[in-house]
Amino acid sequence: MILFTFLITLLLVIAIVTIVFGFVVGAGFIVMFGDVIICALIIALIIRHFMKK
Repeated sequence: MILFTFLITLLLVIAIVTIVFGFVVGAGFIVMFGDVIICALIIALIIRHFMKK
């Protein structure tokens, strides 16, 4: 019974760590790619602005 409880606790700890790690990595990717996407949009807007002239 003690072993069973220990295994469930271990699984919960692993699940929580995985979820937290996933959120941190996901946030990092969003910040990184968000900057890239914003830069690409700004460049595209500038190019379109010059193309219209």
